[in-house]
Amino acid sequence: PFKGFSVEFAQHRGYVPGDDLKHLDWRVYGKTDRYYIKQYEAETNLTCHVLLDGSTSMLYQGTRAAAGLSKLEYGKVSAAALSHLVLSQSDAAGLTMFDGDLATVVAPSTRKAHLLRLCAVLEEHEPKNKTAIGEVLHTIGDRVRRRGVVMVISDLLDQPKDILDGMLRLRHQGHEVVALHLMDDDELDFPFEGNIQFKGLEGGRELRVHPRSVKQSYLDELHKHMTALESGCRKCGVDYVLLRTSQPPDVGLAAYLGMRERLRTGVRR
Repeated sequence: PFKGFSVEFAQHRGYVPGDDLKHLDWRVYGKTDRYYIKQYEAETNLTCHVLLDGSTSMLYQGTRAAAGLSKLEYGKVSAAALSHLVLSQSDAAGLTMFDGDLATVVAPSTRKAHLLRLCAVLEEHEPKNKTAIGEVLHTIGDRVRRRGVVMVISDLLDQPKDILDGMLRLRHQGHEVVALHLMDDDELDFPFEGNIQFKGLEGGRELRVHPRSVKQSYLDELHKHMTALESGCRKCGVDYVLLRTSQPPDVGLAAYLGMRERLRTGVRR
């Protein structure tokens, strides 16, 4: 909401020279002998596009995942929750499931019953292909002309430059972009012990290694990858949010949305 002059009363503020006198509250003046302007809350039409990575790498499910959710299941719950929030405030929510290309696209709508359609698409999606996030973001940029909020929910396992180029394209078009980076604790901490056989979910040969011999190298590469993403998002004006699947979805989302609200309130003051 923005403070303006529309239908629903929001608050008073002190009169300053130049204010339109028709917005003076004469009743308050009669009681206090002071001039106050009535402010109203203007509703805005927000369009939120939720993009969920439905590639095969999202199938990973670690031992510490909340409620035993895979990254994909965690992403589906998050996408449904965000869509519910948007629709409950009478704004429009749309959904795109993607992997190497756009898998399913549901156009934005403000109808409350639209949530059932979104949840059905989320429930029915089964991963089949590798991911190509950068290409998908460029495709979304070609399709979505009206400015809105684009929420990208993914493990972001792609080249950082490709991802950031796609996000920058959306930013240049006037969209607000939020990157919700889903990672399992196993991927972040590499807690494996003993001889382990690793199998790539998006292809590649199987590797049998001793985790201790590769742990530090793996963590170093992961740190470089995540640092490139986070710093790149900051430069592009994109909100970067790391969500660990060991944390219940509502906790991570509530923390981020609460931060947004505090920033918005702080700017307004």
